[in-house]
Amino acid sequence: MNPITVKLLPSRMMLWLFVATAVFISGILVLVPLAFWSRIAILSIIIVNLLYFSCRDALLVFSWSYTSLNINAKDQLQLVRKDGKKLEVNVQENTVVTAYLTVLNCQRQESTFLQRLLPLHIVIFSDAVNADDFRQLRVWLRWSKLKL
Repeated sequence: MNPITVKLLPSRMMLWLFVATAVFISGILVLVPLAFWSRIAILSIIIVNLLYFSCRDALLVFSWSYTSLNINAKDQLQLVRKDGKKLEVNVQENTVVTAYLTVLNCQRQESTFLQRLLPLHIVIFSDAVNADDFRQLRVWLRWSKLKL
């Protein structure tokens, strides 16, 4: 099999989904009868989470954001971070593959106990990748599921 490289780009769809979710949860928070300081604390947690995950996953700002996926000739998946660090992973069976959204559930090959408890989840929207590369990735993921 030929090697596949999928370069991940910032995703507007993911950013809007994060913002819409934060606005929705904040709206619900207004309706819940809580003390003022409790609302402020929960709202600050929502905003911090929105900023962190938007910068890490949607905008790919941080050095530990994943910017590409490499599949070599031996059918091994490798995640590449923005700082150049490469991470060998195994794709799990519960990976979701659709035409517009792929949720890549994977486990590090050399992982600690805590890393085994918390597997990696990479969400890839169709606007974050080249269409041909995304198609090749989806085909590879579906065939890798059959091999498992």
